[in-house]
Amino acid sequence: MKTNKPFGDFEAVAAKAWKQTIQADLRGGDYNELLTWLSPEGITVKPFYTSEDLPDGLAGQGNHPFTWQIGHAAFLDSEAGINLAGEALENGADGLLASVHPENIAAVSTLQGRQGAKWMDAAGFTAEMLKEVQKIEDASCEWLLDPIGGLVTTGNWQKGMEADLKGLGTPLKESAGKKFLAVHTSHYQNAGANRVQELAYGLAHVNEYLLWADKAPGIKPLLGEPVFLVAVGNEYFFEIAKLRALRRLWEILGKSAGLPGKCRIFAFPTRRNKTLYDYNTNMLRTTAECMAAVLGGADVVVNAPYDGLYHEPNAFADRIARNQLLLLRHESYFASVSNPADGTYYIESLTDQLGKKALELFRTLDKGGGFLRQLREHHIQKKIRESAQAEQQAFEEGKLILVGSNKYPNPDDRMKEELQKNPFVKTRTEKTLIEPILPRRLSESYEQKRLRDE
Repeated sequence: MKTNKPFGDFEAVAAKAWKQTIQADLRGGDYNELLTWLSPEGITVKPFYTSEDLPDGLAGQGNHPFTWQIGHAAFLDSEAGINLAGEALENGADGLLASVHPENIAAVSTLQGRQGAKWMDAAGFTAEMLKEVQKIEDASCEWLLDPIGGLVTTGNWQKGMEADLKGLGTPLKESAGKKFLAVHTSHYQNAGANRVQELAYGLAHVNEYLLWADKAPGIKPLLGEPVFLVAVGNEYFFEIAKLRALRRLWEILGKSAGLPGKCRIFAFPTRRNKTLYDYNTNMLRTTAECMAAVLGGADVVVNAPYDGLYHEPNAFADRIARNQLLLLRHESYFASVSNPADGTYYIESLTDQLGKKALELFRTLDKGGGFLRQLREHHIQKKIRESAQAEQQAFEEGKLILVGSNKYPNPDDRMKEELQKNPFVKTRTEKTLIEPILPRRLSESYEQKRLRDE
């Protein structure tokens, strides 16, 4: 029987032969200087990859999701926000991701009867919050609890370390929904951590819950399938590899603790590269970041409105953000293939290198007393600050380009009258147990100067 082998007559070419040909074409130019570059994580990126670069370590995806869901960031602190959440569910969103605080927890009841998933992002349950949650009659709610994440961003526990962590194991009545442990690796990325730091800190973060499971047995069932909330940055292929490495790293850590090693990843665009001026370019950035999230294996992708920095939530911007994801799903067929990056030489190599470097840093943190101790001693804050400063310097020197800010700015842009909310980091003066890790955008200083000069 005759078979069709269109490439059967071509002999395999070794990587060495490819490199020799490239060097000949350079006519004396330096291969490494002209065609390779070094990432902030210390990974050398080559101009080509072959099957020889396929690793046998951390590559491969054992628990890659079959498909992904469209999420909508819901704000339940006003009637307008609740109405926008309802509109999102009626117009293409599969679920709502809502930040829940003690003052707005009662608003969750207003979503009862709405079709779609309801992911309630809360740092943790105090006795007062738990009392309110038990009143809710909506079994479709998923409560994503991360008291360590609350410590990271506020600098303080809610009620104290032991109370916050042991409180995770308090059971909910079935009609109020289910609880899941969440890990906000986004806190580290949005503050300026590089990808290896983000992965290692996320792994060390969830490892603290594993350690506490012996003291509070109710925690361990929540670790059967934790939820990682991840910010996706602007280095497209690295971000795809980052999500794949995260899933694999948790599989290793979880199985070592006798758990299934499964997880869910909720991904959304980073704030680091979003800009106030020439704000329409934010749509280009979020599109690429959402694409990376899908290809990297996110279970849920929550897009960010292009004007989210300076406008209050509004129907038009929400619709644009949602339509970006609907276009990826229905017109670009991004939901038709599961794990499309599997076997890709470049991405598999990046996955392996990021994973190994993160695992090495995780072990260093573990030897140094663990994540919480490193936070108390401010070692993690220092390392993130160093990474953020290096990235900031690259932005200011024009090596890291944000169109409309440090490249091709529009001098006629006027934004002072458009500000409905403060787009900058707020100065905090309260006393804290640790130095909080706060988000900061690259273009903030540039934008503040332009606003003063308008």
